Amino acid sequence: MNSNKLLLLLIIVLLSISYSLAVVVSQQGGDIPNGVNSNNKNKKDLASAADQLQYANIFRNGAGTIANEGSVRIDMQGVFTQNGQKWHNLQAQLNGVKGKSTIAHVQVNENAMTSNVAGQTQVTNIVITAMMSSYTSGKTYSVLDNGARTGL
Repeated sequence: MNSNKLLLLLIIVLLSISYSLAVVVSQQGGDIPNGVNSNNKNKKDLASAADQLQYANIFRNGAGTIANEGSVRIDMQGVFTQNGQKWHNLQAQLNGVKGKSTIAHVQVNENAMTSNVAGQTQVTNIVITAMMSSYTSGKTYSVLDNGARTGL
């Protein structure tokens, strides 16, 4: 094993021991509301837009575009409450299309919020993966803390 891989493995082990991170998961739900079919360019643009996502924008309260690449933008549509839980509604939409234009949909529960930097990176990466899974499956994904804990 080369030294870079060994160092990376050591960092991962230390992070898992040092922090009490929430176990944040994504779960597949029903069909994307107002979903539309798209093409390979849209998929590539979505991947680039998703890579632009930042933790603070995932949990912001105001609606608006939080990432934009070519034919696709990711909008924070707002916050809604369901069963006493607050959720942030993220939708990937086609630029320049009126009416139905959603190609991916992820809702993120506020219980996944954390002040821990490593946890913020984890949440952001799970949201990015959920966004791409939503695109591929045509289903809404929910990202939430499932209540389990890792670490000491």
